[in-house]
Amino acid sequence: MTTPTIAPVTAANTPAASEPTLAAVKAKFGTVPKMFSTFAHSPAALEAVAGYFNAMGGAKLSPRTQEAIAIAVAELNHCTYCLSAHTALAKGHGVKADELSGFRTGRSTDPREQAILDLAVAIARTRAADVGPQLAQARKAGLSDAELVEVVAAVAQNVLTNYLNVVAGTEVDFPRVA
Repeated sequence: MTTPTIAPVTAANTPAASEPTLAAVKAKFGTVPKMFSTFAHSPAALEAVAGYFNAMGGAKLSPRTQEAIAIAVAELNHCTYCLSAHTALAKGHGVKADELSGFRTGRSTDPREQAILDLAVAIARTRAADVGPQLAQARKAGLSDAELVEVVAAVAQNVLTNYLNVVAGTEVDFPRVA
């Protein structure tokens, strides 16, 4: 285990402005994952990321598809924390081991989900600079403009959390995926 470069906050050093958001996270998850405790150093950043998660909970993209995107992006960004967290969450949505393995390589057996993953991976790899073919494929698969926006939002959300966890060296508090 590596020593975190930005350790999660503790009860002794949590900014008062972060306490309500951490309480809401604990109410939702039953615990406060270390990622949120790390974001809590900045009440603004914590509120932003928690709000992002809450808002995407109402997305048109299914939770399964959002987890597929999260797993693919975490793999690309070498974020063990997010890979582990989203693998656990995907299992909670009934995703099977062979599907999880596929998500890590941007693969799905469902053609619509594959189009979504192709677009998400292209956005993450090229920083959205060259996604024309994948965008056309996603439209052909029937994605609405709202769903296309949500794919971009899901990638951005996961890049944010991946980058913080990689920079911070956040200790994995989910079943670790190697």
